[in-house]
Amino acid sequence: MTKEQCRSELKKMAWRLQYRSKVTANKEFGMVFDITTIDSFENDSISRIHVEEIFALIPSDVGKKVIHDVYLCGKSEKEVSADLQISQQGVNKWKKKTLSFLSTKLSS
Repeated sequence: MTKEQCRSELKKMAWRLQYRSKVTANKEFGMVFDITTIDSFENDSISRIHVEEIFALIPSDVGKKVIHDVYLCGKSEKEVSADLQISQQGVNKWKKKTLSFLSTKLSS
C-alpha cells in the first residue's frame, strides 16, 4: 500500500467513525434542547403583530411582495425578480421606494 492509499483509507475510516458518532448522538440527544434559546410566545406574537401593522401601511402589492421576500424570506433580489418577472434593478427600486415610504410614514 502506498502512502496516499493509506491516507485515503484513514480518511474513510475517520469519516465513518464521525458519521456513526453523529447518528448515535442525534438518537440519544434528539429531544434535549436548551430552554433559554426558545423565544417566549408573547414576544413572538408582538413581533408578528408589529410586522403585520407595518405591512398594512404599504399601499402597493409589489412593494409588499418585495419587502416580504427580501427581508422576511431572505431571498436575493435576483430570485425576487424572477418571481415577479421584473429586472433586478426594478426590484431594487421597489425596495428603496417602499423603504423610503415606510421611513417617512413611521417617522411622522
